[in-house]
Amino acid sequence: MLPANMELNELIKYVREMKKRRGFDGTSIEQEMVLFTEEVGELAREVWEVARVGAVSAETRRNLAFEVVDCLIYLLSIAGMAGIEDIEQYVVEKERINTRRFE
Repeated sequence: MLPANMELNELIKYVREMKKRRGFDGTSIEQEMVLFTEEVGELAREVWEVARVGAVSAETRRNLAFEVVDCLIYLLSIAGMAGIEDIEQYVVEKERINTRRFE
C-alpha cells in the first residue's frame, strides 16, 4: 500500500519497487519514454473532452487526475532509471533558474 504524503524522492523508489514486484522492471529507458508518450496521449484525450464539453464533471476530473498520475509515474520511473534519486533538489534548483529568468 502506498503511504500517504510521500515525497517525490520516495515516490521514485516506490515506483521502482512496484515495477519490480509487478514484473515490469525489464523495460529500457527508451521503452519507458514510449509508454510515457502513450500516457500523455491519454491525458490529451481527457483534456480534449474537457474542452469539448466545456465543463469538468466529477468523473472527468477523476479520469483527468488518473491520467496525470499515470504520466507522473512514468516520469518518476524514467528519473529513477537515469539515476536521478534526489529529484526534489532539482525541482528547487530549476525553480531558482526559472525565477531569475522571469524577474
